Amino acid sequence: MTDPLLALHVAAGTAGLLLGPLWFVLRLRGRRGSPAAAAYQASALLVAASGAVLAATRPGLAWLVAFAVLTPALALAGAAARRRGWARWRVLQPHLLGGSYVALTTGALVASTGNPLAWVLPALVAQVPIALAKRRLTTRPA
Repeated sequence: MTDPLLALHVAAGTAGLLLGPLWFVLRLRGRRGSPAAAAYQASALLVAASGAVLAATRPGLAWLVAFAVLTPALALAGAAARRRGWARWRVLQPHLLGGSYVALTTGALVASTGNPLAWVLPALVAQVPIALAKRRLTTRPA
């Protein structure tokens, strides 16, 4: 891996994959987790920007730019949903934040394995934690 942009992309993706669960655990323990949240969002933005450039400059990969845009958009919207008190944020937030993490996971699995199952497996596996998070948020008092 001699391409510095690719190295940055991999490092940012790895950081996002590590920071996502950290942020989640901090929130479960009742802590704000603001530094972890900011770092996760920054890594999602960085992996998206580097991924968009890599996809746009490699033949046949320009269609991946849409995924590059979607990943940080989901992360930022998920964080904003609660902070701004969006209607039904308790239902939306797990899908938005979970979706951003699924996108990071999918990208890592597709790039490392090339297996077609990598395109659907993360989304399928994520349904249970997303449903549990939704249930947890919607059953506790406002």
